[in-house]
Amino acid sequence: MVITMKPQTVQDIFDVSQAFASGKRLLLLFILKNEPMGYTVMTKYFERMGIPIGSSEVYKHIKLLTDGGFITKKSSSYVLTLKGLRAVENTIDIINTPPTIPEVRLSFREKRIAK
Repeated sequence: MVITMKPQTVQDIFDVSQAFASGKRLLLLFILKNEPMGYTVMTKYFERMGIPIGSSEVYKHIKLLTDGGFITKKSSSYVLTLKGLRAVENTIDIINTPPTIPEVRLSFREKRIAK
């Protein structure tokens, strides 16, 4: 089976994957789900959770999430966009989905021969 995708779809997959490529970046989305906050408060959240993060790293994550449309700056705080909220919700769904192996069944259908 050959799968074909539009070049834009492939690019979109890679763009979205950037948000999920880092646990810290994904955690930042979860943090912002609760309330809008500025850079300093974000950094303190990571410190309280015992997760080391440097200031340049926080800015890198903010930039990638902003460029990807997952968060936006409103006044002096960052907030989730609808896209960011959907990323959090879908991640929760994935976390709660058991790793069940699907049952595979063979099916034989009569092949019709054209006359």
